[in-house]
Amino acid sequence: MASKAKEIIIPATGVFRVVFLYVGQGDAAVLVIPQGTSFRYVLLDNNIDRSAGGINTEKLLKDLLDDGLDVFINTHPHKDHTEGIEAIHKATPVKEVWHSGHVPGKDSDSAYQEMRRVIKAIGPDNEYKLFGTNATNKVRKADGTTEVNKPLGDITYQVLSPAEYLCDDIAEGEDAERDRRIHEHCAVIRLSYGNPAKHILITGDADREAWEEHIMPYHQDAVKANVLSAVHHGSRTFFKFHGDDEGVYETHIETIAPEYVIVSAPKQKESKHDHPHDDAMKLYKKHVADEANVLHSGKNRESIIVDIHPNGDLMVTPDVELVKAYGYDNDKDGDDGKGSKSAAVIGSRTSSRLDSKPMGQQ
Repeated sequence: MASKAKEIIIPATGVFRVVFLYVGQGDAAVLVIPQGTSFRYVLLDNNIDRSAGGINTEKLLKDLLDDGLDVFINTHPHKDHTEGIEAIHKATPVKEVWHSGHVPGKDSDSAYQEMRRVIKAIGPDNEYKLFGTNATNKVRKADGTTEVNKPLGDITYQVLSPAEYLCDDIAEGEDAERDRRIHEHCAVIRLSYGNPAKHILITGDADREAWEEHIMPYHQDAVKANVLSAVHHGSRTFFKFHGDDEGVYETHIETIAPEYVIVSAPKQKESKHDHPHDDAMKLYKKHVADEANVLHSGKNRESIIVDIHPNGDLMVTPDVELVKAYGYDNDKDGDDGKGSKSAAVIGSRTSSRLDSKPMGQQ
């Protein structure tokens, strides 16, 4: 019998599916990438958040994968984008790790060391670094200098950030400076598929500094996307340097021109950072044709599934079934004894199965 993870996550042959998992205060997305008649599986960032009833990704991936995880892509080594990858590797081995190359200071070191232990286990031949480039399907080997063509199934991807000169500059800084600039040194990746092509822009926590100074001056022709993953869990740092900043930067989102925005964050009252920020949500809604297409996963504790078909059709579907099956609040097997379970209600929607009406199709 197929598991719930396989039932929900594996698409029809030839469909590129991205599942933005509800993981509370953090990011995690499963990329199911067509490769002929089969698929490659990629985990993009990871987080553990029991307090907000996030999905137990270790358990989900163990149910989903029969032959390990093809790639773990890490946008930057903050805890809410990296935590749990070591346990995942032990449960369903990770074959490759792609990461931003950021070496944080001691304040952010624990998540980085977890990822380094996985890299040590798989060996340097399976480690790749992400650098901004005008070429597609390019990454670098572990040495950070040797560029290689690295296809990822039948999709096309382009790494837009971090810039090499920025990496060199930040690497020379002291611990405190490296910790402070970690979001400036964050991977941004555009994923493309279909004919005509549709695009999904993965942004991690890349802040205004990264966009204004390092991404838009060099890649403004490559940022346009149908689906935008909201920066930093709906933080205002995408648009502003600080909360009371009257100067709002909007050139990036005007150029991206998204049809959908996916905000990966818990309810604001459950976030220690008050994510998503009200002013940021207002700005996101300003820049989409329909405000209902700004989708906040924590509002109803649901994952958001994005499908791109070979003919370019795009479908966006909310799903609560994965949270019901794998959320820590509903974990009948226990949560390994660490932390308490939240008493929060899962949400008002009783079903968002993939055979229900999708939110949109182009």
